[in-house]
Amino acid sequence: MGALSEAIVFFNDGNVVKEMFFAEFEAVLDDVVGVPDFAGDEVQAAFVQIDGSLKILGAVFFTISFDARGRVAGNWNIPLRHLLDHASLGPDLGAGPIRVACRSACPVAWYRRQLWDPDMNSGGTFQRMSIAAERNRLGIISERSDRSAPQSNVADFFRPAAGSEPLAAPVDRAAAKPTPSPSTPPAAVFNRRYRAKLVALRSAEKLNLLTQAETFQSTIDRQAEDLTRQLREREALIKAQKERLAEMNQQHKELRGLLETQTRLISQKTDEIEALLERGGQDHKQQIAVLRAEHAESLERQLKEQAIKLGEPLHRRERELYLRAKEIVDLRRELSVLREQNRGLMLSSDNQLLQNMSEKGVVFVAYHPGVEHLVISQDDMPEYLNNPLAYVASRCEVPDGQYHEWLAHYRLPICRQRDHSGQYCGEPVTKVMRPMLFRPGESDRCHEHSASLR
Repeated sequence: MGALSEAIVFFNDGNVVKEMFFAEFEAVLDDVVGVPDFAGDEVQAAFVQIDGSLKILGAVFFTISFDARGRVAGNWNIPLRHLLDHASLGPDLGAGPIRVACRSACPVAWYRRQLWDPDMNSGGTFQRMSIAAERNRLGIISERSDRSAPQSNVADFFRPAAGSEPLAAPVDRAAAKPTPSPSTPPAAVFNRRYRAKLVALRSAEKLNLLTQAETFQSTIDRQAEDLTRQLREREALIKAQKERLAEMNQQHKELRGLLETQTRLISQKTDEIEALLERGGQDHKQQIAVLRAEHAESLERQLKEQAIKLGEPLHRRERELYLRAKEIVDLRRELSVLREQNRGLMLSSDNQLLQNMSEKGVVFVAYHPGVEHLVISQDDMPEYLNNPLAYVASRCEVPDGQYHEWLAHYRLPICRQRDHSGQYCGEPVTKVMRPMLFRPGESDRCHEHSASLR
């Protein structure tokens, strides 16, 4: 077998659309050249190793994004050779089971989100890669002989050719002569080839099961997140409606009480006036008119006095509020300037160090519950250093307060229902592993207290 050739194969809608040697891909990563065909797109690609007979020996399926100029976007850094060296076995593409690293079978966990799963069906990703390698558009020097015919269908690899004896090599019995060294028995050759094919079948089936499991789990997680989000929105709407209903009931109760009080007072005054009219006749009517006039005059005089007394403090309070508002505006403007200056200082002092580290291949990885290993870009480092938990909460797509509640539940999964003395129930509950699926007041309650909340 000759030297191995390393290449990058790009896919679009499952079809091979572009091929290049790994050295050319390194030039793209070093920003020497771009790929205008993929400008502004996120592309699925595969790093493959091809032997001298144009057979694929290993593949790493990864995704890569390009900006509007066709340059690699962001700090893309995946150790392709390292992943391939530690990859698990996959299907047999003609040279034995190949090594495969993908999303479902990733040897390094924190690169898993940057990989993708191939199509394991007949005529899928592996067959298209094999056909592309046989086509040899890269011009790899092939060492194949006429004895090895190119394989047109990877799925038919395990089917023996018609009219031939499966798993048995032809033997020239006339030329066979006894030799001092014992020859290999036909049963041993059969067992060896059978075991090789069995390993290939098991590897391909295992990879197929892993990709299906990953697809099902992704679908389940996405549906769970959607249902949780919808449930949270419904609960928020119900809570707001209940609060509004309580406010309206309280207002109705207060207005009803005020109406009853006014009705009672009016009834009392009416009874008093009617009694006075019955007892005093016309004199009482005149007295009542005089009293009403005096009361109205006294009330008007009191209102004017109160207006004079309250006018000056009111104007003084308005002036104070105006000055306070003006001072708040000035302070906010000054705070904005200080924030810009602070950000400029942070970027000028730390950004050079972060840029040097990023250019030398350093990847900033942090571990936080809920997101496991978090790859942080250079531009997000100031935000992360300013408030790590808020940054992680935003990456988990949950509010900051919910993430803190989930973090307390994650570290100590007990029932947090308090009794009249303020003590926790303390009953162990099932730990929710993802912040997105955590529901405060339900996920951190035992069965008894959770049922009581319904």
